[in-house]
Amino acid sequence: MTTTRTGAPLGPQHKAAIAVLALDESVAAQLLSHLGDAEMRALAKAVEELDVVPSETLSAVLGELARAMTGPVSVSRTGGRAYVERLAALSLGEPRASRLFGPTEAPPVPAIELVKSARTKTLADLLGDEHPQIAAIIMCQLPTRTAAAVLKAMPEDRSADLAKRMAAIEEIPDAAVLEASESLARALAAAGGLSNSDARSEFDGLAFVAALVNELPVDHGDALLAKVGEVDPAVAARVREAMFTFEDLLRVEQRQLGPLMRAVQSEQVVIALQTASEELRAHFFGALSQRAAQTLREDLANNKPRRIAEVEAAQRQIVETATRLAAEGTLQLPPRGEA
Repeated sequence: MTTTRTGAPLGPQHKAAIAVLALDESVAAQLLSHLGDAEMRALAKAVEELDVVPSETLSAVLGELARAMTGPVSVSRTGGRAYVERLAALSLGEPRASRLFGPTEAPPVPAIELVKSARTKTLADLLGDEHPQIAAIIMCQLPTRTAAAVLKAMPEDRSADLAKRMAAIEEIPDAAVLEASESLARALAAAGGLSNSDARSEFDGLAFVAALVNELPVDHGDALLAKVGEVDPAVAARVREAMFTFEDLLRVEQRQLGPLMRAVQSEQVVIALQTASEELRAHFFGALSQRAAQTLREDLANNKPRRIAEVEAAQRQIVETATRLAAEGTLQLPPRGEA
């Protein structure tokens, strides 16, 4: 069977195009009146991809509708795409046909993407004029490194207020993101093209701010958290806790892991280490006597697989215990930024 201009075999859309081209124009126009917009565009594209259709191919495609033909049928003889457009005008009317086959516009760039590409200082200035909660929502849409740079370019009071607000965000109204980003995009002299939506997206503001602060230079991040602490000590404490993860225990001296392991249930340690890196496991083993380390290895080997949520809960509880012991002076957590 014949192929397309590119050498690819005929697909269903090409066979449909051959059948339409073989029909009388009035019959073809009537047939096209039953097609949807997407089907019409697909048909026009298929016609463009056809070359010459030999009679044997036409017979095979048409099947019971085939009629005797003695020579090849050239798609160009029927006018190709222009022919399909003429049929569309006959069957659908000129306005709809013009919409179907008129020049297509490139999809507009979402406003939030334009905001993300703005210069740091410009974005910091623009967000400085926004309502603090709207600015916080927009900041949460930025990559943490970008958001950190924007906060760094803001006055301390403003950046601390935004960090506090971001840490409290658990749900982001998509409509609010759209409205604010389009407003900022207009301020950046660029148009956005998003549609309205009442949908909402889950968001972990605490984790976002923790990651953001970790992107800042140590002195700047500590100053920011200190400022947040002046406004809301509880939020600052939660951010500091979120900045320290279970894997960060690898940076705690082995001799200090003993008090931590004594403060939690052994089963919690076994569960928490289930998804830990080999390096962190070895770090825990090294904090124990040979006998205790061997027992822990055996417990890990014999421990049944746990759900991720259960493992994360155990890890979180151990981290919370480590943070509490650090606050009591029993355990020393490494300074942020220390390898």
